[in-house]
Amino acid sequence: MPGEKSARRRGLILVLTATVLWSLAGLFARVLAHLDVWTVLAWRALLGSASIATVGLIEWRRGRLDNPFGFGPLSPVVALLAMIAISAYTAAVMTTTIADVMVIYATLPFVAAAIGWLVNREPVAPRTLVAAVAALAGIVVIFDSGLGSGRLPGQGLSALMTLAFAGMVVLQRRQPEASMIAVNALGALGSGIFGLMNSPHPPLGAYDLGVLFLFGLTTIGLAFVLFMEGAKLIPSAEAGLISLLDVVLGPVWVFLAFGENPGLATLLGGAIVLGAALWRMAPELGREQAH
Repeated sequence: MPGEKSARRRGLILVLTATVLWSLAGLFARVLAHLDVWTVLAWRALLGSASIATVGLIEWRRGRLDNPFGFGPLSPVVALLAMIAISAYTAAVMTTTIADVMVIYATLPFVAAAIGWLVNREPVAPRTLVAAVAALAGIVVIFDSGLGSGRLPGQGLSALMTLAFAGMVVLQRRQPEASMIAVNALGALGSGIFGLMNSPHPPLGAYDLGVLFLFGLTTIGLAFVLFMEGAKLIPSAEAGLISLLDVVLGPVWVFLAFGENPGLATLLGGAIVLGAALWRMAPELGREQAH
């Protein structure tokens, strides 16, 4: 059907655009490397929260959020996890290589599957278990390379970020009617306040404020909204596959702009993780293409 093809094309473009925007986080982090982590966290999160809240207000005025701003009973917990994830992500990209952060985050489907089994008793397919073991082996390779290199704290923050995001995914399944826009806006606001409380408040010029504004707007605000809208129009496995481009593009941009070399161990571990994720999604992609 022409209408279905048009909607699918729109969904693919929106998800791809969101992924490219997310992949720019490393560039922003390196441009702002002269600032402390707390200041970057504060302004990225606050400006990102403002952009998401603006979208949420528009959705509410249009009547798309049935509850008070789309909240559910688990939303405060999900918002707290969002705050942890946003904070850990910002700190991670400021303290280790972008490749480390992206590859560890690529294990999200497997971490979410494990938490889903623990919390919701969701069954885990044998193929997922095999892929998860392979991905874990890749992560061990990466963490081993961080020992003694000063990158281990950033890798640990990347793991914390992934755990928090996975918790959000699992809990959101228990209240699908709740709005992710509302909880992400609150989570980003909490993260920004937390950063502001710890920031030494260095003087910021127009250039730094402009970069921080773009950092928050693109990687928290626009990317999230575009991905959520696009994911409604295409199968979830396809959306997940496209989002994996973030793992590849993020380190590439930083390498081209700043010559940041992630190291052989990260490349090897990343190849293992990506291979496991692609192998896990292959059956779903095949079924969706058949339909």
